[in-house]
Amino acid sequence: MKALNFNKNSLRLAVSLWTLVGFSGPLIAAEDFLSEEELYENDVVEIVRVSDPFESINRVTFKFNDFLYRNLVEPLADGYTAITPDPVEEGATNFFYNLRYPVRLVGNLLQGRLQGAWVETGRFAINTTVGVAGIFTPADSVAGFEPIASEDVRQAFGAWGIGEGPYLVLPLLGPSNLRELGGLIGDRAVNPFAQPFNVLDEWEWRTGYTATSFVVGSPILMERYQQMKGSAIDPYSALKNAYIQYRRAAVEK
Repeated sequence: MKALNFNKNSLRLAVSLWTLVGFSGPLIAAEDFLSEEELYENDVVEIVRVSDPFESINRVTFKFNDFLYRNLVEPLADGYTAITPDPVEEGATNFFYNLRYPVRLVGNLLQGRLQGAWVETGRFAINTTVGVAGIFTPADSVAGFEPIASEDVRQAFGAWGIGEGPYLVLPLLGPSNLRELGGLIGDRAVNPFAQPFNVLDEWEWRTGYTATSFVVGSPILMERYQQMKGSAIDPYSALKNAYIQYRRAAVEK
């Protein structure tokens, strides 16, 4: 009987780890999908027009994602927050944000924002060296290198005038649309810690990076997600509306 229990527990652990790694890889690459602080900071005050021809499928996917968020991500985020001191949590968040510098750089360059590219490069250099691999952000207090809005390939596609296309809810990833999906592929292509051009050769290192970055990002992901669900009669429509408004604003700014 003990052997049987061990096997069951081992199976549960294996499935949980597999789900975590599979979930975290694309989600971390798409750092703006649900983890953007601005996404749910303000109440949605208008209903936007969104092409949603796949709504029936999207709603099923939304329910699947919601189940994972509540049963996997939320307990993980709560545990991480409970055992991690605030300064350590902040430093870890800064560290992983710093590593995604190439995505922000390319996002600026594709839009011809040379000043933005310069600021991002300067911040990366200062925070990586003086800030100890990006754990601290001394660039915040350096004139000319204060924080700026993040850019990415998805925003560049929008700035180029590429249409949004139909609204999509991606398994594990969450809200998107056809243009954002194409931009996500571009973001991954220039992210040195995402497939297919991952600089970490060993599977163990890639898995460790992906899992750790997901754990670090999980508290704010769940905080914003719960804010949306807490006041929405129809969480699916609320998320769609908030996400599309946020991404449109990001493109227009």
